[in-house]
Amino acid sequence: MKTSAISALFAASLLAAAPAAVIPGVAYAHGSMKPQHGGMVQMSGETLFELVKSAKGVDVYISEEDEPLPASEFSAKLIVTNASGAKATTAMSASKANRFAAPGVKLQAGSKVVVSLVEKSSGTKTFATFKL
Repeated sequence: MKTSAISALFAASLLAAAPAAVIPGVAYAHGSMKPQHGGMVQMSGETLFELVKSAKGVDVYISEEDEPLPASEFSAKLIVTNASGAKATTAMSASKANRFAAPGVKLQAGSKVVVSLVEKSSGTKTFATFKL
């Protein structure tokens, strides 16, 4: 009886430890979540979005597992809902490498920003939501 109780306890401790052993692999499966351009980062599926506000407007960088995705293979738009509920949609232009630009767009504190990304070849849509 002692042996089966010890075996059961050992099995239970392995099951309890299993998620902890798996979590580190999951945490790094999509690459770094650190902003590379000084912005805010959100993950949606396999795609990492970085929203960057500047004096010139808004830029969005896209990557997957720390590898830049070519912006030219996607279309993107910003959907901004300000604190009062007013909504504005702006098409973004593919810029260099993995960057989309929306020059002239000013984001206010309290706004909700949705980045809509559509892959041109497949039509696959991906969204990321940022709260300022």
